[in-house]
Amino acid sequence: MKFARWTDHLPAWLAYGAVATTGIYEPWEIAWMAVPLVVAAGTEAARLDLGRWRRWLQALLILILVVEVPILRKQSAGLLAIIVHMLFMLMGLRLALPREMAQRRQLLLMGFLLFLTTAVSTADLAFMGWALAWVAGASIVLLQQAWEPSALLRRGPTPAPPYARSLRWTLACLCMAGGFFIFLPRITLGLRPLPWSVSSFMGSAAGLSDTVDLGRAGPISGNADIVMRLQPPQGTGPEQIPALAERLALLRGVVLEKLDGAKWERLALTPRAPLAMVPIGIWPGLEPPLEINLEPSATPILALPYNDHPTYQSPRGIPLTSAEGEAIRWLYPQIGRQYLNVFGLSRGVDLKASFLVREPPPFGQRRAILLYTGSDGPVAQHFADQAVPAPVPPRQLAERLTLVLRRFNYTLDNPSGGAVDPIADFLENTRAGHCEYFATSLALMLRSRGVFARVVNGYRLGPWSSEGGYFLVTQNEAHSWVEYYDPEAQVWRVADPTPAMPPNTALTQGFMGAVQRWMDAVRFRWDRHVVRFTGEDQAVGFDWATARLSALGRPASWKLGGLKGAAGFPPKWWSLSILAAGSVGLLWLTRSKWRKRFGLSRTEPTGLLPLKPLLRRTRRRVPPLAGETLRAWVLRLAREQPEREAALRSLAAAAESVAYAGAADQELRHLVRSEVTHWKD
Repeated sequence: MKFARWTDHLPAWLAYGAVATTGIYEPWEIAWMAVPLVVAAGTEAARLDLGRWRRWLQALLILILVVEVPILRKQSAGLLAIIVHMLFMLMGLRLALPREMAQRRQLLLMGFLLFLTTAVSTADLAFMGWALAWVAGASIVLLQQAWEPSALLRRGPTPAPPYARSLRWTLACLCMAGGFFIFLPRITLGLRPLPWSVSSFMGSAAGLSDTVDLGRAGPISGNADIVMRLQPPQGTGPEQIPALAERLALLRGVVLEKLDGAKWERLALTPRAPLAMVPIGIWPGLEPPLEINLEPSATPILALPYNDHPTYQSPRGIPLTSAEGEAIRWLYPQIGRQYLNVFGLSRGVDLKASFLVREPPPFGQRRAILLYTGSDGPVAQHFADQAVPAPVPPRQLAERLTLVLRRFNYTLDNPSGGAVDPIADFLENTRAGHCEYFATSLALMLRSRGVFARVVNGYRLGPWSSEGGYFLVTQNEAHSWVEYYDPEAQVWRVADPTPAMPPNTALTQGFMGAVQRWMDAVRFRWDRHVVRFTGEDQAVGFDWATARLSALGRPASWKLGGLKGAAGFPPKWWSLSILAAGSVGLLWLTRSKWRKRFGLSRTEPTGLLPLKPLLRRTRRRVPPLAGETLRAWVLRLAREQPEREAALRSLAAAAESVAYAGAADQELRHLVRSEVTHWKD
């Protein structure tokens, strides 16, 4: 009972940890939420009695809320955020003031309400850990509150509450939740707002944009926010990963054909990208898809691999659509993590042919726009004429200019960003810059020589994560390159003049890199196999179980992979494993009840662990009888060996002192060890 008063703080701090992991609050909000809890903990540690200041503290709380609510509204905080702030303030005040049982129950209720706000705003793996911690903490608080009234009425030293039972209750809740998870119908609610970290996509941080503006001054900072994970098609072996990486080297996002000063923008005249969709659960043909796991992003544009025969399968409820700049985007705002299957990638055998966009020659007003060079045209033409003096076909011209530009230096310091004419300064003075300068320079050179050219924004393929089995792409891989038109083949070809960027070593080197890769892999598996568990997965699992039960007479049918779901997907074996493990765990947790019901309960004295060695040694010769007391059983032992009667009576007295007076069990353990040596099983 020494630390009983601190159990009231558990719901508040567990709720705070759960709320802090949602990622939907600003850092200053997270810090401000902890202030009332820290003050309450300090008050508890100092044992201050603030009861006489109750009204003043309540008035101060009201004043803080009156000032805080307009600030939150100004920060575009919703009603949920305001309620969360208010609950933390109320919990801090309640913990700082003297409290009775009614107030302690109110604290548990407020902590539960705060935990519910977490449940509807995240489905990350961290939430699972906090959910288990919350169930364990709540069970400890409930056990403490139920134990205290009866414990205070007992004579002698007050025993400690049986906190070990909270572990059993937590495991029972976990088993029940696993059963509900597998069997209950799947209901998905789009209630998760965008995390605050997406604000780093804007400004001077690295990231995908639907424009290119060379007039921005100042360096570009790194941005390690994860954009997507690309999981290879099923059946892809380790030896095929390098070829697949070359096939997915560039992820195309948006095409920019209109040049306005030093800024590239989308053009309404650009043809829309072809978009073929298939329903969920259907695979066109026999080829497995490339699965893309997309993180929440500030831009609705998707960066996808080059594909001559694009066929997609978007998540239910958030369809895709074609947009300006040959872009493919979400029709509605992306809520939470989404998955996209891409088909048709395995049809292109020639890797170079994979980076082609087939399209008839431009015509009308679009031809003039694709040849416009603006004020930087003379500078670009002069540089191109020096590098390639003789007239050559567009493909050779692009390849030779690309080799020349790759001799420049790549940097994110943006040395030409503050110049009056950034491209002229880049080509003639600094000869160093980031990918937007290289892409713009090549596009203008090609246009000055009569070749249709445009800038493309997207991503380079990120590093391969062997722990997770996927390619990881972050905002640091945001990239710009050039597409130029080849009139002979009537295709847009890809030219990337940017020198090799320094590798992203955050996830590839050192001990911390390995830790980050493992953590990301665990989060990915959690989302893919738990959060993404749908009604279709349930149907496949039940079909698999039904088929297996009906095939009990055919042992050969039990080979793994012998049965697949109706949609072509292999059944999720892990779901049945969870069900079996949950059933076994539930039976173990309730063993005392069903053993008693079926007459399988032991008749031996229970509750005293030190006696177990003696019970095991004497169970065959002198087994305990039903309803027999500890002392009666010990006296029956003495009748078997009368010379041990005095020692056995001392052992019975020590056991009764431990059981009823709360004495230490060291002496009892010593007596049991010495007594066991005199008995043969």
